[in-house]
Amino acid sequence: MSAIPDQPGRSDAPGRAQRAQRLPTTPIGAGAEASLADADARLLIVSIDAGERQRLAAALACGTTRCEQADSIADALAAASTSRFDLAIIPADLPGGAGYELSRALTEIDESLGTVMLAGSASLDDAVRAMRAGALDLIVGTLGPAELRERIAGSLRRARAARDRADRLRRLANACRELNDAREGMASQVGSLCDDLAGAYQELSEQITHVGEAAEFNSLVRQELDLEALLRTVLEFILAKIGPTNAAVYLPSTSGDYSLGAYVNYDCPRDSTEVLLEHLAGVIAPRFERSETVELMAGEDDLHARLGDDADWIAGNALACISCRQDGECLAVVALFRERRTGFNADAVRLLGTIAELFGRQLARVIHVHHRHLPKDKWGLPGTADDDDIDLAA
Repeated sequence: MSAIPDQPGRSDAPGRAQRAQRLPTTPIGAGAEASLADADARLLIVSIDAGERQRLAAALACGTTRCEQADSIADALAAASTSRFDLAIIPADLPGGAGYELSRALTEIDESLGTVMLAGSASLDDAVRAMRAGALDLIVGTLGPAELRERIAGSLRRARAARDRADRLRRLANACRELNDAREGMASQVGSLCDDLAGAYQELSEQITHVGEAAEFNSLVRQELDLEALLRTVLEFILAKIGPTNAAVYLPSTSGDYSLGAYVNYDCPRDSTEVLLEHLAGVIAPRFERSETVELMAGEDDLHARLGDDADWIAGNALACISCRQDGECLAVVALFRERRTGFNADAVRLLGTIAELFGRQLARVIHVHHRHLPKDKWGLPGTADDDDIDLAA
């Protein structure tokens, strides 16, 4: 620690010394001795003069107030670093003005530690210098024990008041940090909740859309009890919701084979469309008649994995297939295909799943209406009726 030399202009003239002695504080009144005796304080007395240390300790160590002594700057700094003191008493006339520097260093070690400086004589400049060094009081001259205790008790109260303020500010700062952390946590939770709500809203919106589409489709197909009209209604609904696509409905025959029941040609060559779709009846329908979900083949690898060499018939397309079932029996297979770059998105797949269930249910109603005069176990058997054969592909 570097010593700071005395500032120029310092004067030891009696008049200046007396004025400086009256600057730092005013007497605190009767009862100061008792307040110091009951203060339960720890004082650090610093002086290179052993006699001075003993004199101060004898005057100030009373009641519950205890004094510890340091005979050098190094000892004082070490003591402040390892123990907590309420007040340090420092001579201002250490060589090179080191007393002021020591006051500053002690408050840097412990900001709640108050310091009192002692000076044989002092000027107004010395008082300002002591204040800037963090001192609570500058005691000038030699005071009697009672007056010394009175001044020290006043400084001790100011030191403790400053410590209380610092503690309150520290608690306030901690509370502010905790509040800020809580605010950030709450903001994070609110953000997460908003994301959850947005996701839930999106999911609910999709469900509402799904329910609306299902209700719309069901209301359309339930009006159709004629097979041809039903197939036309289903294909028109698919085109309206999914957009332009090639589509084919394959119906089972009593022999177990599938035949083309209805179709939509979007971009296939007109002269070969029926040949293509009839060929796919024997390829697609048997492979997917037992599927309980929408089968989507979006890429070339998927297509070849499911159709083998027959995938070449619809190369470059994405294929979606649904099996329309009722009571475990396949009543129709619907196949849709179009350019792979357009494909079928998640909404289209969800809609096809709804169509599969409701279309299968309505096909069963159509069968029931047209063959209600036959036992159910006779439906679909050849030769059971002349004009009302159940064969949907007929």
